[in-house]
Amino acid sequence: MDELEEQIEIYESIIETNYEYWITENQLDIEKEDFRLKVDLTYRMRFQTFPVGDIDLEIRMDEICDEVGEAFLAQEASKQATVEADELRERFLKSVEIFLRQKSRAYEQRYPQNRRLKRKDISTIQRIDFITDVIDDKNSYVQIFDEMVEEGYFRLVEPGGHSKHDIFHVVEV
Repeated sequence: MDELEEQIEIYESIIETNYEYWITENQLDIEKEDFRLKVDLTYRMRFQTFPVGDIDLEIRMDEICDEVGEAFLAQEASKQATVEADELRERFLKSVEIFLRQKSRAYEQRYPQNRRLKRKDISTIQRIDFITDVIDDKNSYVQIFDEMVEEGYFRLVEPGGHSKHDIFHVVEV
């Protein structure tokens, strides 16, 4: 076996081992060729040479594979966090709608009062969803509410003596 074939074999072995470690074990939906392509491009950009043919192949390839694997893992974690945040926002909006519907029935409210709530009502909704295991974090709705106020989903109608008594109108989207 000549030196080039030996380096190709080492290269393939390193790619296979790192693909198994970073992608397969973490159950990421990434093809082996995509992993290989990213490793190759990163290697060539950093060291200005092809992996096969480089005398420092083994040392450098492991470093690059780890870097690429960590990047794919971080990217997947970021996607997952975004999906979970979107689902939580949707759950929050559904809970607000249920709350408004129940409140309008209990107090026989008509528009626009049936679309209004106080900041402290958000805490009540949050507490109910936390106790019934709909949400995992007992403070998640307050943060989402504040973000959605800034985005225009809720409009401040009347400031109260204390912020918990601020009255908001739910903007229909």
